[in-house]
Amino acid sequence: MRALKLIFLVFISFNSFAQKKDVIVEISDLKEQVKKLQMENEKLSTELIHSNSKNENRILDLGVKLENLQFEFNVLKRLVEQYRNGENIPNSTPLGNKSSYPDVGVNEKSDTKAPTYSQCSATTKKGTRCSRSARSNGLCWQHGG
Repeated sequence: MRALKLIFLVFISFNSFAQKKDVIVEISDLKEQVKKLQMENEKLSTELIHSNSKNENRILDLGVKLENLQFEFNVLKRLVEQYRNGENIPNSTPLGNKSSYPDVGVNEKSDTKAPTYSQCSATTKKGTRCSRSARSNGLCWQHGG
């Protein structure tokens, strides 16, 4: 009977040892998977930050282009008013450069105001928004303002 108990205990301890070894292997596999997922997460976060900063710069560029188009629209509107009133209109009126309109009589301060930026719109390395004061282009001194 003692021999049977001893064999049973050896079998149980061997079975328990094999199960512990399987669990340890599974834990190490899970740790490797976690490391891979963390690296992939960091890579995706970095890509997202770069994408956001590119999009913010595109938005700022589009804002500048919109201002220029609004200015050109106001110039053309003034030219149409001058034409309707029978005033002399210059033969050629180039568009695209605000300094080429000195005689048109359009006030550069139109009804629409340029957006004011009180905080820099750039993204930091951490992924947060920069807390510095912005200049006229929406960026601080460090981010290109």
